[in-house]
Amino acid sequence: MLQVRRANPGDAAVLARFRVMLFEEMGRLDSGEAEFAQASENYFSWALSTGREVAWIAEEYGEPVAVLAMTLEPMPPKPGRPRLLEAYMHNVYTLPARRMRGLAKRLVIAALEYASSEGIRRVRLYTSDDARWMYENLGFVPHSRYLERKL
Repeated sequence: MLQVRRANPGDAAVLARFRVMLFEEMGRLDSGEAEFAQASENYFSWALSTGREVAWIAEEYGEPVAVLAMTLEPMPPKPGRPRLLEAYMHNVYTLPARRMRGLAKRLVIAALEYASSEGIRRVRLYTSDDARWMYENLGFVPHSRYLERKL
C-alpha cells in the first residue's frame, strides 16, 4: 500500500539518507559520506522545524521509497504581493527498484499543490536529463532569465 505524507523534523534522517543516495548515484560523493549525511540530517531537522523547508515521503508498507524536499524562499514584496514566497524543489529521489511507477510524479504533484495553496507562484528546480520529461509533462519549462556566478 502506497502512502504519500508530509515529512516532519523527525524524518530528517530519512531525507538525509536519500540525499546521500542521490549524490552517490550522481557520482558526486567520493568521500566524507558520514560527514555529509550528518550535515544533511542537521539541515533537514532545522529547516523542517523552522518552516524553511517542506518535504514529502512516499512509503510502501511503511518503508520510505521516494522523497522530495522544497526550500521556501521569502522574497522582497512586489506591488500587489505583500507576501512573496518562491520555492526551490530538490532532493527528489526514488529507490532504483521503485522507479517508473509514478512515485516521483505523485510527490511533485503534492509539492505543487502545497505551493499553490500557500500562494507560491514560482517553483524552480534543477533536474537530470533522465527526469526532465516528467517535469516538462507537469508544466515545468526552461527559464533563460537567470544568470549565475559560482564563487
